[in-house]
Amino acid sequence: MVLLYNNTVKKFSLPQLSHLELTLIALVLILTGALLVLGSYILYVDLLRPHAEPLSPRSDIAFATITPPVIRQITLEKAPALPQINGLPADTPAAPATSVPYFSAANEMGKVMVLEYHRIAYPEMRYQRSPDNFRQDIQRLVDNNYYPVNFAELVSGLKNVPPGKKPIVLTFDDSDISQFLVLDNRTVDADSALGILLNFHEKHLDDWPMRGTFFVLGDDTNNYTKIFGQPEWAKQKLQVLVDLGMEVGSHTVNHVDLSQVSAERIEWELAVSQYVIEQSVPGYQVQSLSVPYGGFPWTYDFFKAGSWGDYSYTYTGNAAAWGGPSLSPHDTNFDPYHVPRIEVSDIWMDHWLTYFEQNPNEYYISDGDPNRLTTPQEQPQLAADAPN
Repeated sequence: MVLLYNNTVKKFSLPQLSHLELTLIALVLILTGALLVLGSYILYVDLLRPHAEPLSPRSDIAFATITPPVIRQITLEKAPALPQINGLPADTPAAPATSVPYFSAANEMGKVMVLEYHRIAYPEMRYQRSPDNFRQDIQRLVDNNYYPVNFAELVSGLKNVPPGKKPIVLTFDDSDISQFLVLDNRTVDADSALGILLNFHEKHLDDWPMRGTFFVLGDDTNNYTKIFGQPEWAKQKLQVLVDLGMEVGSHTVNHVDLSQVSAERIEWELAVSQYVIEQSVPGYQVQSLSVPYGGFPWTYDFFKAGSWGDYSYTYTGNAAAWGGPSLSPHDTNFDPYHVPRIEVSDIWMDHWLTYFEQNPNEYYISDGDPNRLTTPQEQPQLAADAPN
């Protein structure tokens, strides 16, 4: 820095420059050098440090938006408290018995809706569905013979959907506290996503099983704030979801756009997030992924399998951020690593439900037999995606 100062002064100094002016020039040069050093340090911390210490504390910032207390703190109508939920066997439907009648009017080449939710809280806005509207969504699905399945079940071929039922996938991104809030009395808030689903299951039982996929941020800070916003409950919440029969998938560690980072960073995000979830739920295997921002890397090979250091990972499917209804998993064009979703809002929810009410022959209807594929001889083309 001194050499830079001397060279600059010798090159540009004029007889009329005072000692004060020369001092100011020197200060500007010193500050410029300091900023360059600081910028280099920030670059090191942001890009290199995560790879060197995958599970060490990085930040106290919670990527999950911690929503204010909901307007109505309502306890569950019938659902048990958390300690009672814990340990329940997964509510997985058995393969259809031979006595179940074959549904000949099925269409297992039809479309399947994969719904994308984020926060469940007031008021209604983009990326935030109000509890009342979420209840209306589920009620409309129940009334129209939809049957919830996990994302991984869609990818694997929808083998356990009862005859005559229409499968639908509910997904929740970002592991926000509004999706799963534990109250002071150790019950699940009835205005949270899980509370609403539990109460619908209590009312409709086999017609609405506990199914849904939560794409969580695999928190690497060891305080688990990003996992549903209540660190003291993080691991038990994940266990509860699995015990109830729901799916826990990865949404990366830091909600990173995978189209904008290096190959090493992609593998770090996918490996560490899966590791954190599986360590929190012993014996559980994470199968599904949802890339933040719909940002895809240059090859889907990153999704299928990879490793970072001692951490390896595999995924069987990935959910996109948008795209409309999905193809049937039996369609030869179905891509398990680019499954489109419908971002839920009043406009799009009503548009697609109304569309399939008016065009029921275009939606997937199960025949109830996992060993048979039933499809009409002719398949009409799906109409324009956008509402008028």
